[in-house]
Amino acid sequence: MLWLTGSAWLQSNDVWPRLSSTAWRNWTSKARTMTADKDLDARRREAASWFATLNQRRVAASDITAFSQWRRNPENAEAYARIETMWEAAGSLKGDADIAALTQGARARADASRQSQGRVAKSVVPLGAIATIAALAIGVALWSSRPQSYETDLGERRVVVLADGSRVTLDTASRIRVKLTRGQRAVELASGQAFFEVEGDPDRPFVVSAGATDVTAVGTRFDVRRSGDGAQVTLVEGKVDVSDRSAVSQGWSLTPGQQIVTTSPRPAVRTVDVASETSWTTGRLIFSGDTVETAVAEVNRYSRTKVVLQSPGISRIAVSGAFNTGDVEGFVSALVELYPVVAERTPTGQIVIRDAPAKNATVR
Repeated sequence: MLWLTGSAWLQSNDVWPRLSSTAWRNWTSKARTMTADKDLDARRREAASWFATLNQRRVAASDITAFSQWRRNPENAEAYARIETMWEAAGSLKGDADIAALTQGARARADASRQSQGRVAKSVVPLGAIATIAALAIGVALWSSRPQSYETDLGERRVVVLADGSRVTLDTASRIRVKLTRGQRAVELASGQAFFEVEGDPDRPFVVSAGATDVTAVGTRFDVRRSGDGAQVTLVEGKVDVSDRSAVSQGWSLTPGQQIVTTSPRPAVRTVDVASETSWTTGRLIFSGDTVETAVAEVNRYSRTKVVLQSPGISRIAVSGAFNTGDVEGFVSALVELYPVVAERTPTGQIVIRDAPAKNATVR
């Protein structure tokens, strides 16, 4: 039997059967995966240890220097950032029953560990503290792998930071369902609109589903608005692939500044004003050449006070302007000032816009 370590293959005419090139590639791939998993686990333990060290009341200068050197490795820095993200998530999950049980169990094991250790040198971090950090980090990771739902009420805007570091801004009356696993990050947009700022991770694609539409990204910023059984997708930065499961052969790749509406009769990629399309993320609605009818529908999404447009004369007129989300009164006042219409408030609280021969009517 001959072993050649340099080229990493073996040969035997007596005992070992000769491996085919495909079998050998599969074997080496599995070996590399196992090694990578072990390295990742070790890196996570090291990150948890450093996190526990640096969160003591007193930290030695030598520890800070050693940590800086350890963190120069990009993979180490990423592992530490994940521990920080998980710890922050744990702080926001104090009311979660599973997290509470995990914390209690981790503390109990930490106390038992300290009792068994006796006195420990001041320069050494207690293993119980590391166990607590690691247990909570693992617990939050497991918690985040379960499907989680986030939603907003009418007129509300909310920012959600996922366990992988990605940020999701939810628009008014929106709901998402998130599931993070080792192989994929999946988000279902059940209703409304959301802006995604995705942390890059080539090994775990980030997929947003809205009805039959799937949007796949690695590290990018994009906006998705649910539209029937599909979506309107606007790309701000990076690249996304959009597919429509209702039309198997149909797919699009967007570049920054492009948009696709998959529910259109003939979906086609078009260039749009990204600032206007995503202005809602800053609490503003920017209209640039939109019809009054479209603007009214958009304003109504953010308020319980609904505007009813009963003015055929202005419904198709193009309008431009900027308004705060929820500022129905300001929007209506602008219409009354600019066009020959009057605004009347009904007993149910609606504001009805009707044609009038005179301008400058006020909201009653």
